[in-house]
Amino acid sequence: MYRVKLQLLLLLSITLQTAAASVASEVRYKLSAGDLFSAEAIAEDYRLANGANSEYAAAVAWLARGAMTLGKTEAAARHIAETKRLVAELLKSKHVEDDAYLESAIGTSIEVEAQTLAAAGNRDQAVAFLEAQLPRWKTWPLESRIQKNLNLLTLEGKPAPELDEKYRGSPVLLFLWAHWCSDCKAQAPTIARLKEKYEPRGLRVIAPTRRYGDVPKIENPTAEQEDREIESVWKISYAGLDGAPHPISEAIMLRYGVSATPTLVLVDRQGLVRMYSPTRMTEAELSRRIEDLLRETPAAPH
Repeated sequence: MYRVKLQLLLLLSITLQTAAASVASEVRYKLSAGDLFSAEAIAEDYRLANGANSEYAAAVAWLARGAMTLGKTEAAARHIAETKRLVAELLKSKHVEDDAYLESAIGTSIEVEAQTLAAAGNRDQAVAFLEAQLPRWKTWPLESRIQKNLNLLTLEGKPAPELDEKYRGSPVLLFLWAHWCSDCKAQAPTIARLKEKYEPRGLRVIAPTRRYGDVPKIENPTAEQEDREIESVWKISYAGLDGAPHPISEAIMLRYGVSATPTLVLVDRQGLVRMYSPTRMTEAELSRRIEDLLRETPAAPH
């Protein structure tokens, strides 16, 4: 089940992520067709022409991911090792927060190494590896990405973090979104229909978000300017969710590993996470999962 989930996440990432005129995007395109050999050739041609720079490191990290998904474990291990070597060399002269390709190479290699361990049945090793990596990196994309992978391995069945005690006793659907995110806007009508259908039966819908420093036509917006933009987008694009709490909280978004939006989480009446999905979901599948929670025995009053 975990391997299937990882494969779906990979295919979604390959489909949705774009990088203008980058070798990594060309590599991802070939990997989406299952063509690892062509992807490797593209990366090699780029290295010969441009050197082993951070863009090349990002492409090699994607080769590791593609090889893992295609079941080519030896190739995946080789590309992980090469990415780590490249990253170590690049970090001698670069800062990760200043280089998006370097950041991508680090994040992808960490993710793939952990997923490879987990897929081989070494879940505890994967968790220990991710826990060791988490304090090393202090950029939002890396912290949230590592936390996402920890959550995929450990969050389900555990108490829901950053959830107010007042929601205990009710099933909760967390819809974690970003105001610039087209997939979030596309998912919103589904969440709105589920809210209308299940709220009378006790479901609570909460939609946390955070500031991303993104406001159209404003460079380096203030927190107040972005808060106004978030609220404006909420009222227009999420009108069907009127009345749902939508707190702006970096702590919530980081703890739930929101490196991809939307992220969806279901919490049962006892406050335990029953589903963690850092992807869009169909209405049918979400409805089935909510029905399962609603059929369970209500929590005892406290």
